[in-house]
Amino acid sequence: MIIAVKHKINNPESFWASAQQHLPNLPEMGVSRVLQVMPNANMTEATCVWEAESIEQLDTYLRDKVKDWSHDEYHEINMANASGLTV
Repeated sequence: MIIAVKHKINNPESFWASAQQHLPNLPEMGVSRVLQVMPNANMTEATCVWEAESIEQLDTYLRDKVKDWSHDEYHEINMANASGLTV
């Protein structure tokens, strides 16, 4: 499943340090990979595109890695109607 996540980041330093530490270890915990990471200029928001077994598994993975350093909104990508996304 391809999932978009909008992160509102309240602790950018810790959030991004954790991302750099843990992303190279994928796949794990039902999360295959991150396809895109698109932060804003001051690194307090980001939209990321993930491949994972489910939104629940991705949320469990993220909570373990980035704690409460972000508030996240998830939605499954409708791949039949998406454009510009290569998986």
